Amino acid sequence: MTATAGIDQAIDLIRKSSRIVALSGAGISTEAGIPDFRGPEGIWENPDLLDQMSSSGFNRNPAGFYQASIRLFETIARAKPTLAHQLLVRLEKLGKMVAVVTQNIDGLHHAAGSTRVHELHGTLRTGHCTKCGNAQEMSRFYSEIESGRLKVPLCLSCNAPIKPDIVLFEDLLPADAWDASVAAVERCDLLLVFGSSLVVYPAAELPMIALSGGAQLGIVNLGGTSYDGVAAVAVRAKLGEFAQAAFDAFGLE
Repeated sequence: MTATAGIDQAIDLIRKSSRIVALSGAGISTEAGIPDFRGPEGIWENPDLLDQMSSSGFNRNPAGFYQASIRLFETIARAKPTLAHQLLVRLEKLGKMVAVVTQNIDGLHHAAGSTRVHELHGTLRTGHCTKCGNAQEMSRFYSEIESGRLKVPLCLSCNAPIKPDIVLFEDLLPADAWDASVAAVERCDLLLVFGSSLVVYPAAELPMIALSGGAQLGIVNLGGTSYDGVAAVAVRAKLGEFAQAAFDAFGLE
């Protein structure tokens, strides 16, 4: 099947579906300029960086965590939602998209305008005090860290370090986000995978949950996945290319 034929088939699936859940992975963020953690220079390929970005690394040395993360903060702060993010928003407004489940921590689905987003790995947009639990907006801290004026954000109430609301290595997934994701997938008629290789668990369980509930599976990803053989369609294409074709097919601006 050609990429064009696959795109047309996936768009037809969207057209015929009314309870779509999107599962987005690193591929939708890399098109916004955010590096993949699994890439050649990703966190997972650097043992020292991996240790600093772990839960124990944060507890041992919060300043080291923030210094190790500064490049990621800078990149995410400048990133803008892509056409693929915008497509999911438009499908929600059309009454087709019931939820977005994402493995990404950049907050771009919220920035684009999606209202029902389940962030399996948390978000860098907010944080909490590690002692008293006070909630914080993190953007004001990141600019000060980037400029060198601040090493560790501290709580104004108890002076303890503030940790971003992301799932660090060694952490468990937030139960509420996982439970909401499973509930949405169990009720969907189409699970649309956007830019995920479907190798990171437990997110990689969601396609099987969807299929077990009678839903169809559509995959748009540059590389192959272990689910391609059971998907109604698996498209090897850039998400921006697919999103533009979908905008055109639905007459959206």
